[in-house]
Amino acid sequence: MDENKLRKYQEFIKELLEAFREVPFELVVKSTTGYKVIPVDEVRDAELLDELSSIASLVSRHYNSSLVSPEVYAKFTGKIPDVFRPNEVSRALEYIVFDVAKNSSRIAEVKHLKQAGYPDLRLVDDSGRVVFLEIKATTRPDKGSPRDFYYSAGLRTQTKIDADGMHLLLGFVIKEVGEKLFKTLGWKLVDLSRLKVGLKAEFNADNPEIYKLEAILRKERLGE
Repeated sequence: MDENKLRKYQEFIKELLEAFREVPFELVVKSTTGYKVIPVDEVRDAELLDELSSIASLVSRHYNSSLVSPEVYAKFTGKIPDVFRPNEVSRALEYIVFDVAKNSSRIAEVKHLKQAGYPDLRLVDDSGRVVFLEIKATTRPDKGSPRDFYYSAGLRTQTKIDADGMHLLLGFVIKEVGEKLFKTLGWKLVDLSRLKVGLKAEFNADNPEIYKLEAILRKERLGE
């Protein structure tokens, strides 16, 4: 590759990463799905927030004494996990919150969007407001990494987000109290219209590119 072309690539990559450091989440959703992220109005949406808070408190208080375990995970998902870490607790809580929300008098409709990726639940309240809800669980609410929340702008996400709506995150604070046993210590309900996200660029290649003839330095192949 000639020097001039190399320099242009370097400048472009640097500018691209700089441009996507603190992007409003609502802009990312609108650009990738065509639907608006509606900010929460704490006066207008007070009843909805009260109902979601009641659901969160019910779940949190129950699993503060009755612990989240692999057995609880299996009860709701039908699968016994090989490992049981905060990610698996988070997955179990998705199902649990969905189960509780189904019995809410103020939630007219709730869907568990079971495929992996954002968001986890789609709710419609008795006033017709649409809410996309992400469920998270963490043992370290004051520390983190960029993967604590991620959004992949693929076809799967585009099929999940099918309307203008509020985008909320219900985060449970959990504590490991025994081997594969977690208790809930509390929760926080977050308005994702206020979230800033960054792009983590990934450059990839497939096997034909990796193992192309001109790149191989040494090789050996044994018999079948």
